[in-house]
Amino acid sequence: MTPGLPSVLQVSTADVLGGAERIARHLHESVRARGGESWLAVGRVEGSVPGTLSIPNEPRRSAWTRAWRATADRLEHGGRLGALGARVARGPVAEPARWCATRLGHEDFRFPGTRALLDLPPTPPDVLHLHNLHHLYFDLRELPSLSHRVPTVLTLHDQWIMTGHCAYSLDCERWVDGCGPCPYLTTYPALRRDATRFNWQRKNRLVAASRLHVAVPSEWMRGLVARSQPAAALRALRVMRQGVDLSIFAPGDRVAARAAIGTPSDLEQPVVLLLADALRDHSWKGGAWVRDAIERAATTPAGRRTTFVAVGNPSGLERVVRLPIRFIGVMQDLAAMAASYRAADLFLHPSRADNYPNAIMESLACGTPVAATAVGGVPEQIRAGDDAVGALVPNGDAAQLAAAIERALTLDAAARNRRRAAARADAERRFDARDMVEAYLAWYAELASAAQSTRR
Repeated sequence: MTPGLPSVLQVSTADVLGGAERIARHLHESVRARGGESWLAVGRVEGSVPGTLSIPNEPRRSAWTRAWRATADRLEHGGRLGALGARVARGPVAEPARWCATRLGHEDFRFPGTRALLDLPPTPPDVLHLHNLHHLYFDLRELPSLSHRVPTVLTLHDQWIMTGHCAYSLDCERWVDGCGPCPYLTTYPALRRDATRFNWQRKNRLVAASRLHVAVPSEWMRGLVARSQPAAALRALRVMRQGVDLSIFAPGDRVAARAAIGTPSDLEQPVVLLLADALRDHSWKGGAWVRDAIERAATTPAGRRTTFVAVGNPSGLERVVRLPIRFIGVMQDLAAMAASYRAADLFLHPSRADNYPNAIMESLACGTPVAATAVGGVPEQIRAGDDAVGALVPNGDAAQLAAAIERALTLDAAARNRRRAAARADAERRFDARDMVEAYLAWYAELASAAQSTRR
């Protein structure tokens, strides 16, 4: 261990994926950049991040399960009957208890690699830092044991740990005192049957039996945690503001950025950027009202000159998107994503629910104003009335979102440049990832020192 720098094991869904994964990866790489020991244990290895460790869930399943899964693989391509046989072999035959539990609506915690987490690095970590735990890779039943063995930080990127299944409860308050019957059973992570009360009770017992130091990126999330049942059992609850790498997400050559994503090089022709998920009829990512807002904006004089660009996979959207939107595919490369923000005059983030989204910080850091819904922690990122960096609109209000788009498109060049400068300045003040790293490193050192003193 580098003097004054504890060794850390970050645990995340994947090494390369969405906002929560980026935070875990950035903390991991920052410790290593300072000469410290850090490892990133993930359910799925998607890239080649140094220090990444794969959580060995599949190798640790029983010989029975592995044998029947191998049989299912052989049956997979044997026509309709073979495909049916593969499903039976992989499910009720290979893991009958797990298969029955998921059909009863019980959340799936059967991931045996979790037990080996602390043995994955070459030396035991001084601090364990957990991120999203609900992407089918982590056994929550191991949380008490892990947190009693090593100081454990849990960053809540959403509400899942407090609910009977959902990552965001939307307008439902049943998670406060027991869940069930669930009004949003198909909300991610969806359940086959309503066992939300069972799930809620089980998670609350596990959290209460653990020694957790909980971090949240927003005051909004801190308020939710304070209302949750196991709040009194937490060792600590801190707001730890997240940030982005301002050297990657930064203003730059906008003409080159537009060329990179295939949009008009003439900066007088506006570009509006959004994530493709905002167009889907998803639990909390937007949907029909967002498509309605874009359609309204696209029919205005300024809108007819505008190129609307969506980052992400268009699959499944062909039936619902009737707008002239250019899809540019999934972007895991941060520099490419930064170029996308840089090319745009406005970024749309119209979620039905969110915590403290990276995308808003990334866009502002690139000098691109944002129009977003006033949900969750978003008003802590774009403050009401702060027209210099963007606009907040009510959730589900297509008319107001369309009006915000139109206002941005009708600004003259001087006004657009002022907004760009204001957005970047705001990001430099509030969203520098180095501030986030310093805060977490100080906390790691505090926890490691306290644990060391206890062992003496």
